[in-house]
Amino acid sequence: MSSIRMDSIISPIVISIIAFSAGYQLNSYLSSKSNQSLLLSSKNSFSSKKKSESSNNNNNNESESEISNESEGGTDTESDLEDTKAALSSNLNLTKFNNKEEMKLILIINDELKMTKGKIAAQAGHATLACALTLKEANPKLFRAWQNQGQPKIALRCANTEELEILAAQARSLNLCARTIRDAGRTQVAPGSKTVVGIGPGPARLINTVTGKLKLL
Repeated sequence: MSSIRMDSIISPIVISIIAFSAGYQLNSYLSSKSNQSLLLSSKNSFSSKKKSESSNNNNNNESESEISNESEGGTDTESDLEDTKAALSSNLNLTKFNNKEEMKLILIINDELKMTKGKIAAQAGHATLACALTLKEANPKLFRAWQNQGQPKIALRCANTEELEILAAQARSLNLCARTIRDAGRTQVAPGSKTVVGIGPGPARLINTVTGKLKLL
C-alpha cells in the first residue's frame, strides 16, 4: 500500500522533471536558432549595405570624373609667359587712383567658343589668378585697394576672338592690367583658343571706358 502511494507521488514528479528538461532544451535550441538567424540577417544586411556604399562611391567617382572632364581647362604655358610679358609691358604702376573709389576686375568670356558653364568657370578662374598675381607684382597698392573692397569681379561676354584681342589692347593702352587666357586644348576647344580676357583689378571708372558696352554673361 505504501509502495503504491510512493509510486503515485514519484511518477508525477519524474514526469514533471522530464517535461521541464525537455522544455528547457527545446527553448535553448530555439533560442540558438533565433540567434543564428539574427546573426545571418545582420551579416546579410551589412553585406548589402557595403555593396550599396561601394556602388554609390563608384557612381560618385564616375560623376566627379565626368565633371572634371567637362570643366578641366589647363592653360597654354608658353602663351602664358608671352601674355605675362605683354601685360607687364604696360605701365601698371602708373595707374592713378584713390582708395575710396570703386575697384573691380572684369572677366570677358569669348562667346563664339560656346563653352559649358564648367569650362567657363575654370577659364575665369585662370584669368582671375593671372590678373591678381600680375597686378600684385606690378602695383601692390592698387592690388590691396581692390582686395580691401572684397575683390569685386564681374563676368561679361564678347562676340569673338577678334573683339577679345581689341579689348585687351585698349585696356593696356590705359595702363590697365589685361591678361588673355589661352586654353591647352584638353577639352571642348582647340589648343591655343583665347577663352577669356581679364581686365583689372583697377578703378571702375577707367575699366568702364573699355568694357562699358558689353553685356553680362
